[in-house]
Amino acid sequence: MIGEKAKLRIVIYGAGAIGGVVGGLLALSGTAVVLIGRSGNVNAILDHGLQIITPDGTRVAKLPAFTTPNQIDFGPDDVVFLCVKSQDTENAMRDLQIEVKDIPIFCFQNGVHNEEVVSKYYPRVYAVTVKSIVFFTRDGEVITRGDPPGHIVVGRYPEGVDELVESLAAKLRDTGYSVMTTPDIMPYKWGKLIVNLTNAVGAITNSGGEEASRIAHAVEEEGKEILAQAGIHWIPMKEPPLRRPTRTMQTGKDPFGTPLGSTWQSLTRRQGTVETEFLNGEIVCIAKKLGKRAPINETLLHITEEMAANHELPGKYTPSELSKMLKLE
Repeated sequence: MIGEKAKLRIVIYGAGAIGGVVGGLLALSGTAVVLIGRSGNVNAILDHGLQIITPDGTRVAKLPAFTTPNQIDFGPDDVVFLCVKSQDTENAMRDLQIEVKDIPIFCFQNGVHNEEVVSKYYPRVYAVTVKSIVFFTRDGEVITRGDPPGHIVVGRYPEGVDELVESLAAKLRDTGYSVMTTPDIMPYKWGKLIVNLTNAVGAITNSGGEEASRIAHAVEEEGKEILAQAGIHWIPMKEPPLRRPTRTMQTGKDPFGTPLGSTWQSLTRRQGTVETEFLNGEIVCIAKKLGKRAPINETLLHITEEMAANHELPGKYTPSELSKMLKLE
């Protein structure tokens, strides 16, 4: 029966920043974990193990890794943690359903529509929000700057909590995450969306300074206004009380400095796509349905998609240049 700690196996579908850190820490804590990732990353993990850099140093997780679901022999006690970017969800589900017809799927993803997409393929779907500072820019290596490594909210989609939620929440707590379960998860996903609207700013400017922060504030405020007009309830993700103080990796140990978000990492890795359509694009779409516009989010969407298509690195515009383009000056 799924949920028995001795048998449960986690299949991490998308071994990037979130998937790599979550999967690696679970494996180090004794949970059976299998990774699915891109070929370069998978080869590095198979050759040298998954390098997990934390505030306490580097740990290495030796675990199986594959490039496609058809390389895995799925069993009745498997659970999938879906960690691919939103633009890859549909294709991931098509490939997965060929191999396994019924399996619980936990969406560890930004955006608010992945769960809806997954529910077309599988009946047991769960939504997860993750607040953490993680990096993945080199194959076979992930970085988590925090201790604890992150703060998680999880529940069944569209609502509810069950035994599997509580069992996996306990496993994640064993790795160091602070975890809250809730029967009403989607308002938290909308709350995370508001935060993720600012990812585009860091990706475009390669900056997290004061001027970039002012742009980020304007982006969030526009998003909040549109959600309010649409009557969409959202809850800001608050960190639950911890049993120990939070520690963050010092800049001297962190090659990246100010965290600039997952879109920055996609551009850095020159992957050719970004998930902005499912973040800022969500606000643009809602505004259109209201007969309105969201010009700040619309411009950020256009710029990041163009940068991704042209395989441009972060930093195309300075914060001052972007501020002028957004008519904030």
